[in-house]
Amino acid sequence: MRCKVFKPAISVFLAAALLMASLSLSTAALGNSDSALDDSQQEAAILNKNEVIYATLAADGTVKAVYAVNHFEVSQPGGITDYGHYESVVNLTNTTTLKHYEDAVSFQADRGNFYYQGNMTTTDLPWRFDISYYLDGVKTAPQEIAGKSGNLEIRVATAPNGNIDPVFYDHYMLQVSLTLDADKCTNIEAPDAVMAIAGKNKVITHTIMPGRDGDIRVAAAVKDFTMGGLEISAVPFALNMDLPEADELFDDFQKLSDAISELNDGVGELASGVAGLKKGAGQLKKGSAGIMEGLAQLDGGAREISGASEEIKEALSKIASYLDGGSAGIFDPGDLARLPQALSGLAQGLQEISGGLVKLKNNFSTAHMALEAAIEGIPGTIITEEEIAALYAHTDPGQHDILARLVAAYARGLTAKGTYDQVKEAFDAVGPAADTFAGSAAMISGTLEAMAGNIEEALSSLDLEQIEQLVSGLVELSANYAVFHAALTAYLGGVEELAASYAGFDAGFSTFNKGIAELHDGVAELHDGTSLLHRETADLPGTIQSEIDELLEQFGEGEFEPVSFTSPKNKHTGFVQFVITSEKIEKEEETKELPGEPEKDTFWDRLRALFGGKG
Repeated sequence: MRCKVFKPAISVFLAAALLMASLSLSTAALGNSDSALDDSQQEAAILNKNEVIYATLAADGTVKAVYAVNHFEVSQPGGITDYGHYESVVNLTNTTTLKHYEDAVSFQADRGNFYYQGNMTTTDLPWRFDISYYLDGVKTAPQEIAGKSGNLEIRVATAPNGNIDPVFYDHYMLQVSLTLDADKCTNIEAPDAVMAIAGKNKVITHTIMPGRDGDIRVAAAVKDFTMGGLEISAVPFALNMDLPEADELFDDFQKLSDAISELNDGVGELASGVAGLKKGAGQLKKGSAGIMEGLAQLDGGAREISGASEEIKEALSKIASYLDGGSAGIFDPGDLARLPQALSGLAQGLQEISGGLVKLKNNFSTAHMALEAAIEGIPGTIITEEEIAALYAHTDPGQHDILARLVAAYARGLTAKGTYDQVKEAFDAVGPAADTFAGSAAMISGTLEAMAGNIEEALSSLDLEQIEQLVSGLVELSANYAVFHAALTAYLGGVEELAASYAGFDAGFSTFNKGIAELHDGVAELHDGTSLLHRETADLPGTIQSEIDELLEQFGEGEFEPVSFTSPKNKHTGFVQFVITSEKIEKEEETKELPGEPEKDTFWDRLRALFGGKG
């Protein structure tokens, strides 16, 4: 009986003792919590505080959880109060209890390193991530592409999260890595990425600079697709490096700037030359049109002159034949009386022929002088082959079409000049030949006039001997005129041929004029481009130095002051890093239920068994 009474008593006593101990510990914990947050305690001396922010993403980029590992470098032991909105905290250094109250976490730290983890209440990160998958061009949920085959495209977009201080987005560099199994993924394409081989895997890494949104695309042909999660790290970007001496580099930039200036000056001179060439080409076309008109007139006049000369030749031939064939040298006085008038008419006709040749020659010479002056205005060389090559080398490829037109016009100009040089002799011969024939016609006309006067004088004095001499001279003149007429006819035929063939030559000048006009416009545009380039590179070393200074100021050391991610109340923050991973894409495996294990007894069960068993 005693035994039965004793066991329940002991059981109740122990239960009460354990309950009191539990209440005592809870009260102590509350008391310690209040005292730990008391500013009167001795504070630890903190050299530095680092934060590593860990986050897990769903396969589509949705943030699932965020926690921080806080690391303190302590030079003097004491109390530390850190801040952050945590659901729970875990001491990662020792077994000391952390005091967590609202947004404050307090603890005692010894000298050295102290770590604790805080599981954050929110899932906000400085960036928003959107991960999407396209299988054979169709957007597909990530859980549906595991084990599938086809052409897969993975897209990752990053953007700032407006709920978080932008200091991290503006100053942190993201590195986004994904690993593909080379046995399952082939024909991998990843623009702007760095690819590395790790065993049978290919690691694809993209870098997103601070203040920039990411737009990542990775494509591959996949078979029975699975993939590990994306790994994203974010650290402050700093250009912590000693730049080399830039004096020699700046000297080269100055040489380039000077070369661009010289190029612009050369193109300017070229533009001025082409402007003059355009004016000369216009005059050339106008002069060629004058030549065309003059040759047309000369062609028409040549036919008239040739016809008139033919009539004069026939008339002289008939007169000479009649006079030379007179019976026994006796002439009919009536016929001889009419001869002076006929000869005067022939003389007047020859005089008109001479005047027509002189007029046509003068018109042709005026046009020819204009044409020759325009041709001579075309320089033998506009630009050399070396200069053309230099222009192509130092000119924007977008302006190479202009240069091609320039070179084509240059070739046409030289062709026109060369063609004119070949026919110049024919042009030069037109004027002097016209002068010669005009003089000969005038001389024959004078001879006929003199013979007409002499015949009239001889008839009035009945000097038969003188008349016979005049008749003999007239017969000789007729024979010589036949020779003159043949030469004149050949000359006028050449003029007609020249007039007929000049049409093609004039068409070439028209094409040349058009090409020069295009060249002028193209070179003017080219000069505008080189002028702009010259203005923008006039102080190239200074511009480059300003860009370097701006880059160093933006990303260089000393610009970014680290701030705490967990709370703006925190001090001593030296470094904050983000480590972010997404879920894997893997096939679901069938799981077999294991035989149930017997439920283990709790402490209270064992305690009751010990003291509450049957006695």
